[in-house]
Amino acid sequence: MLRFTFLGANGSIQGPLSGNTSVFIRGARGCVAVDLSVNLSVLTAADVDAVILTHEHIDHIYALPSLLHQLWIGGRKKELIIHLPSGMEELTAGLMDLFGIRRKRGIFDIRLCTDPAFQVGTTTFTLFPTDHTGASVGVAAEEEGDRLVYTSDTRPIKEIPAAMRGAKVLIHEASGVSADEEILIKKGHSSGADAGRLAGGLGVRKLYLCHLPTGEDARSAVLEDARKYFPESHLPEILKENVV
Repeated sequence: MLRFTFLGANGSIQGPLSGNTSVFIRGARGCVAVDLSVNLSVLTAADVDAVILTHEHIDHIYALPSLLHQLWIGGRKKELIIHLPSGMEELTAGLMDLFGIRRKRGIFDIRLCTDPAFQVGTTTFTLFPTDHTGASVGVAAEEEGDRLVYTSDTRPIKEIPAAMRGAKVLIHEASGVSADEEILIKKGHSSGADAGRLAGGLGVRKLYLCHLPTGEDARSAVLEDARKYFPESHLPEILKENVV
């Protein structure tokens, strides 16, 4: 059974009830963090098996040194693989080395991997290109026929990658409403309406919106924007476990 938990759901600006977007995915055997920001205690308690970084922007990667440090303090011994798009290796290594993570005495093995498809426990993961930065990717996770897709940050997706097809749940960024479409696209983002249209086209059961603006009114407007096209659109409940 594939399960997922939002550790945070905001865009670049954190709010009082949510930090930056980060998702914890758990299969029958094995668990993965996708992007790193807040609520790291969930990952340390689970002794997370792997990490996926979707792109190089600070709100998606800044907690990497802290997670590694906490796992080391907690006595972790097993290797941690950090999956990332090709081109992010130098930045990721530099972030670790800035804090001397790999020089800690007795530190567990840390390996960077740019393979677009891999297995963690019983879950298959596929990274697919998105339209945000030159290296940005989305993530598809599949186990026993259940497929979850997380786009991370992206402009509206026009050509649907094969990895997205057959998804039961879509997690899509929604940084604003359709009235702000021109500004959003310039910044590499999507609206709630964009997410709703894609969810309807994919035929998913549920759509969860993330990378949200701050403020209840703004979040409600994004949700309404999505529900015009896909009624089963939802705002995440932070730290609540969901089932695909």
